[in-house]
Amino acid sequence: MTAPAIEWTGQATSAETAAATATVRGRRRDGWWALLPVAVALGLGWWRLGARDLWNDELVTWHATSLSVDQFRMLIGNIDLVHAFYYLFMSAVTALAGDSAIALRLPSVVAIGLTAGLVALIGRRLFDTPVGVLAGLLFALLPTVSRYAQEARSYALVTLAATAATWLLLRAIGQSSRARWWAYGIALVLVGWLHFVALLVVAAHLLYLWRSVPGAELRWRWAASTGIAGLFVLPLLMLGSRQSGQISWVKNDGDAVLRLLDNLTGTRAALVVTVALAVVAVTTAGSRRRPAALMLAVWAVLPPIAGYLTFTWLHLFLARYFLFTVPAWTLLAAFGVCQALRLVTRSRLPAAGLVGALLLLPTLAWHTMPAQEKVRSNEADGQPHYLDAVRYLGSRVQPGDGMAYNDGFGGTGEVARKATDYSLRDQLRPRDVFSSVPARDTGWLTARECADPVVCVGDTKRIWLVETGHLNDSLAGLPPAREALLRQKFLIKEVKRFDRVRVVLLERKP
Repeated sequence: MTAPAIEWTGQATSAETAAATATVRGRRRDGWWALLPVAVALGLGWWRLGARDLWNDELVTWHATSLSVDQFRMLIGNIDLVHAFYYLFMSAVTALAGDSAIALRLPSVVAIGLTAGLVALIGRRLFDTPVGVLAGLLFALLPTVSRYAQEARSYALVTLAATAATWLLLRAIGQSSRARWWAYGIALVLVGWLHFVALLVVAAHLLYLWRSVPGAELRWRWAASTGIAGLFVLPLLMLGSRQSGQISWVKNDGDAVLRLLDNLTGTRAALVVTVALAVVAVTTAGSRRRPAALMLAVWAVLPPIAGYLTFTWLHLFLARYFLFTVPAWTLLAAFGVCQALRLVTRSRLPAAGLVGALLLLPTLAWHTMPAQEKVRSNEADGQPHYLDAVRYLGSRVQPGDGMAYNDGFGGTGEVARKATDYSLRDQLRPRDVFSSVPARDTGWLTARECADPVVCVGDTKRIWLVETGHLNDSLAGLPPAREALLRQKFLIKEVKRFDRVRVVLLERKP
């Protein structure tokens, strides 16, 4: 006897439809678990959100959002073009929520919270729900994630965009449609506009597509999406690469490598454990899950290696530029934990991963608590407490007072200048006596210094000096002409000490 012939009509049977519907419902039900990492990440991000002073880069963000249209156009024409989209976004945020430290940092908190949820959803699609939830929680608990959740810079948003692009790719592969491929392409455009180095995640996407997706149709759709996205990103990439000299101070020596590795997770021990678990994940993944593990490995490892190899031209070898790789590391670590437990217990049940979460997460939280405290203090940046000093100055300033800087920490005085501008943005500000053109009018992030100190000071009776030289003599270290003028014409009437910064009141001699 032979089986009856079945004519293929291109339509699913009722049983197949019911099975597919049940699978979708199961995924949606399991997807609610992603809210747990979201809640943890948002809670940690909100915890002591305003405790740390705005540091130099965050002050640059505020500076860019406070410029006029013409001033902003001059700035990005000279420097920071790669951050232009982020600055425009933050300008809209400050227009709605104000420019307090919490308002400036809030988008990063939200971005990290959403990223934690997407990490859980990616892990669920690539492996199973316990792996996804564990990965999302690992991501939320890392000190480096908390650090950039509480920073008014683009790195949290870059991480969100790269993670969202990966999740949208998996959705498009699972159920291909024009809308899903368009969404993936738009996500790639956002990745490139926020920071082009994060586009290296596309290499991981290509590897996964090549190893796990049969046939050519989906590959062509991926190529079309990435190609169209590239048309929108390429001009920014070409123009922005011309400004790479602004970060030429970045190093790639042995110490820089160790700093980058430590800063990716926040502690050396967390780094070692994460890398070990990632190795377990890649080596124990079966043939069905090996493409997913390899994609995550490329996502995690390729960008830092590329940053090291292209250091001479791009100067991108800093951990914060590679924060978008941390989701891949946590996904590999979570899968490694679950794989190790399943090998030890010889259980194939997903519940074995929950045991790993119960064992690993409290240990990680306890171990990283000192690092969590540090990222919420000024020790995270090593910057003096300018804002405390300037607030005190603002309470004492009088009409006609002048301002000067002997900034041993910032070198040129620009850090202290921006801290002063920010702290006194809504009140009386002393005149910057040694600046002829403020930074907002130069088209750069630095002011134009006055050529003749005598003319610039004029008949100013009192000058407030912000000093971070850590010297017994507050005037030592100034340019010779300025130092000579202040010693000859002024007397030190008051010195107020703060954390690594002093406020000195100079009054003109009778």
